[in-house]
Amino acid sequence: MLRRFTGVEISDFGCAFNAYRRGTVEPMLGSIGKQKFTKALILSGGASVVEVDVAHSPRHGPSRYSPLRLTRLALHVLAGFWPQPIQWIGVILGTVSSLLALGLGAYGIAYWIGRANFPGPLFGGVAVLFVLGIQGFILALIGEYLGRIQRDVEGRPLYVLDREL
Repeated sequence: MLRRFTGVEISDFGCAFNAYRRGTVEPMLGSIGKQKFTKALILSGGASVVEVDVAHSPRHGPSRYSPLRLTRLALHVLAGFWPQPIQWIGVILGTVSSLLALGLGAYGIAYWIGRANFPGPLFGGVAVLFVLGIQGFILALIGEYLGRIQRDVEGRPLYVLDREL
């Protein structure tokens, strides 16, 4: 999952054997310790990463990671690094609900004109869908604000200069 979001071909984001250049870590020092995934944090700052094979001895006994723990870690990564999921859900919810409200509203008006009978429950449903669409767009806006607040609280820089010319 982290590979998909970061676009970096690393096979083990949880490996504790990491080496970083000082210039890559210094801008993120305020955020290290506030996130569980230091490697993903460094990547979010725009660092280039190279993976080096490390010889690990085989595990003795069962894994400590249950499916529930793995799910919680995945949700932590999603919520900790990328505010986009809540924004996407809000935009999709807002767009789909608004389009459904528009379509059902047009159908209701055509029905009202064609049959001279006011479809009250249909317009009630249109109102509910319209309000749901507005709530979806507000959810997307809240997701944007939460992402900005999180970045400010963690002290992450907006960008990192590689070198000055």
